Amino acid sequence: MNIFKKFIESKRYVYFLPKFLRYKIFNIKKLKIYHTKTGSYYLPQYAIKDIIRNTIIADQIFDAHILELAKKYIKPNTIVLDLGSNFGQLGILFSKTFPNVEVYCFEASQYIYEILKKNIKLNNANAKPLNHIISDESNIKFKIQSANLKNYNTYGSNKIEKAENNSKKNYEEVEVKKIDDFDYDKKISFMKIDIQGYDLMALKGAKRTIKTHKMPIVFEYTPEFAEELKYSFKDFEDFINEIDYYIVKKIDYYNYLILPKN
Repeated sequence: MNIFKKFIESKRYVYFLPKFLRYKIFNIKKLKIYHTKTGSYYLPQYAIKDIIRNTIIADQIFDAHILELAKKYIKPNTIVLDLGSNFGQLGILFSKTFPNVEVYCFEASQYIYEILKKNIKLNNANAKPLNHIISDESNIKFKIQSANLKNYNTYGSNKIEKAENNSKKNYEEVEVKKIDDFDYDKKISFMKIDIQGYDLMALKGAKRTIKTHKMPIVFEYTPEFAEELKYSFKDFEDFINEIDYYIVKKIDYYNYLILPKN
């Protein structure tokens, strides 16, 4: 009986219903405010496959190890760049943990961006939400797959393609920017990148900013995305060497920390 009750309370039964019925009865993107130990968050109530949502609701921090690592480097009265902010938990915690730190929260998905804005306001965070795809190009538009959980375990993993592939349905156009396109009135003390395989392109588009601010950087390398976008880890190594950085360590299965050599 207890097992059945927990199953009903978890709302996992939603995914056993036929898709047309599931969407008729439940709005899969309906938002609910969850009050947690790390803050209060608007999250999709019925998106029970989304691992980031589930981690937040469980009173845990998604990418907690990156937050702990950041504490060694982020300084008061500086800027943090959070590329791939998702629902905003990490960006909000960056702003709350360090005095007078302003966080630039970049999110490509329009649906998640709207939630990100709500969460920043709800938590009174010193963060600026920005709806852009970050790459090594500017003032063009790419297409990003509209938020869904069909092929991924989080809304933040949806596919990005160049806008000329306009025959595909369920894609939304998003403006592309480089990190070098933005003006920063304070020192940048940390940058975290996790943007669906576009990490290398984001680094290339931040070359001037990196050379100016020499901030620690955490980026993600995922072999599946690399194969699809036709680059290799050696391309990362070559660029890291070009900007006079070095790989300090691999901090988990996908993420790496790099620092300036001098």
